[in-house]
Amino acid sequence: MPRPLDLQPLWQAVQPGGGSGPALEGDWGRRHRPDWAARGLIIWPRGGQWCHLRLACPCPEAWVPLAEGARARLALRWWADSAELWVDGERIHSGDLFDTACRWPLPERWWRGEVLDLELRLRSPLHDDGALISSRIELEPLDPADPLGLLAATADELRELRREQRHDGAPGEGVLHVLGHAHLDLAWLWPVADTWQAAERTFTSALDLMERFETLHFGHSTPALYAWLERHRPALFERVRRAMGEGRFEPLNGPWVESDCVLLSTTSLLRQFQEGQAYSLRSFPEWSHRLAWLPDSFGFAAGLPALAAATGVRWFCTHKLAWNATNPFPHRLFRWRSRCGAEVLALMTAPIGTDGDPVAMERYRLQWQQASGCADALWLPGVGDHGGGPTAEMLEQLALWQEQPVAAGQRHGTLRAYLEPLESLAEQLPVWRDELYLELHRGCPTSRPDQKRHNRTLERLLREADLAAALFGRPAPAATDDWRTLLFQQFHDILPGTAIPEVFEQAEPQWRGARRRAARRRDRTLRLGLAAAGPCAAAATGIRRQRRRCSGCSRGGGGAPGAGRRRGAGALAAGKWAGVGAGRPGGGGAALRWKRPAPAGRAAGLVPLARPGRVLGCLGSGRRLPRAPAGMELGGGAPVAGDGAALRPVRLARPLRREPGAPRRPPAGGQSLAGAGAGHPVAAAP
Repeated sequence: MPRPLDLQPLWQAVQPGGGSGPALEGDWGRRHRPDWAARGLIIWPRGGQWCHLRLACPCPEAWVPLAEGARARLALRWWADSAELWVDGERIHSGDLFDTACRWPLPERWWRGEVLDLELRLRSPLHDDGALISSRIELEPLDPADPLGLLAATADELRELRREQRHDGAPGEGVLHVLGHAHLDLAWLWPVADTWQAAERTFTSALDLMERFETLHFGHSTPALYAWLERHRPALFERVRRAMGEGRFEPLNGPWVESDCVLLSTTSLLRQFQEGQAYSLRSFPEWSHRLAWLPDSFGFAAGLPALAAATGVRWFCTHKLAWNATNPFPHRLFRWRSRCGAEVLALMTAPIGTDGDPVAMERYRLQWQQASGCADALWLPGVGDHGGGPTAEMLEQLALWQEQPVAAGQRHGTLRAYLEPLESLAEQLPVWRDELYLELHRGCPTSRPDQKRHNRTLERLLREADLAAALFGRPAPAATDDWRTLLFQQFHDILPGTAIPEVFEQAEPQWRGARRRAARRRDRTLRLGLAAAGPCAAAATGIRRQRRRCSGCSRGGGGAPGAGRRRGAGALAAGKWAGVGAGRPGGGGAALRWKRPAPAGRAAGLVPLARPGRVLGCLGSGRRLPRAPAGMELGGGAPVAGDGAALRPVRLARPLRREPGAPRRPPAGGQSLAGAGAGHPVAAAP
């Protein structure tokens, strides 16, 4: 029974004193990373330093008789931000920190006795030491029946795993539901511009592999990514749409991006789901969109189920809680309920960025069955983080083990097909009523405070702009683009501050531009709306500051044209008026108080206001508010009433002074002080 050939002790590296020697015996790794050295890793220092390894590789004599029925693969796994495999001076394979493995088939000439000159060129990450984790030559049978027993060693390992879980050697009940996947961070250790290229390569690769492997199903998230593809790569988008029509390319959409779910305001988190769901329903109508796919976000607020359910989401899927540093999360399948009672079904998925290793797949299947009580487990093979998706080598390995009776069965299909039978278990599932707290990334809320400040400022400006548009009933054509800019920057490696500095340098003009546009939209809406309500309303907000005499509102009578006023005072027409106080009911604070009808020959009196910038009531605007603004009270503690006079909030630019002789207190009894008719709003001093 031939076993894999371990190449780790055979690699030669250039030594510091010159010449070459066994790379595994290097002294640096044993001194600085003894834990890695104990696992048999070849180690070199961080900081983008290169490690060159060479090996003369002949075919072992004992393997030569197997040439007619076997295939040999060079299986490598590394931790490096650049990896190149050269064979006889020709580059055969390249990878990086995310594409961390290969299974290259050795050529026929190697079986015939030709020695291959293998060279590995590896560059360590900037932030961590580099390592060649494993390197070996594995044999696979050309006949799935494996007459030569080439898979016997791995089969024994699978049986031993089951015995450890108190099973017999057979696979038992349950299959592995396989869905190709490519997690793609919109920014992390690369800028956003690189993400679009990675997405294009990933989608093209997945579509090409679908033509070669009939069983392959592929799923990908992020409506923002599909929207970019639709606009800038229409031909590729059409290929994706055709594959979606066949049911093999699955949109795992939910929010607009895989956002942070802790630092966002409620409005932003709701908008994430609204934008994502609206785009998905419009662009992919043949699919039901009840998923929230967030495998990599850094924890989740307790109110997320209510917001997700309000937009039609039924299933919430993540893997991140498996990263908890101290307290393992207790559930794999559960109901997640918000305080209001709204809930979603939650699934802790399989790891992302995995391959077709049968031992890893079986280990996960057994763990899933023990933790959830469900027989079928989900498996998500594919290169991740920087995209890539499943490779031909992964799919060939999956196909090989699908034919082996010692391995659990496989079923290739969509995520929706996997979740559908789990719906019937809803009433039996445990309920979680709190946030989903991730312990590993606890420092993120304190990093890059500039991103948090930009986010909160833009959130406020967009809410104000939308509120102004709703208040005056005006359309907001730029609102969607402005909101999408904010939603994109809330991606889970941008807003928390976990990306490289270039990401934040490029995000800065995006933040600033969106803030300027939102502020202009808000101010323009207010200006147009107040202008339509009358010139005095505009003056009261400080928008029109030029000195002028109040000549009456354009909406109805009751005012006295030419009514006099003095600097620092507000003018009121004769009659009964309602004011909005700045303090609490029964407490102090600046307010417009009741004014008795002016004597004959005098158009208006003057009233006190302690501080500038307070929101006041404006009568005669033609619009009604159901109640006073939050934190404000009507003059005298009474609601607005009367014969059609309405209340509109306006803002004074300067404080008003009380006219000598004006009453200081409202009349007793809390009577209604609503105006008897439309009149002038309060005008600010220039």
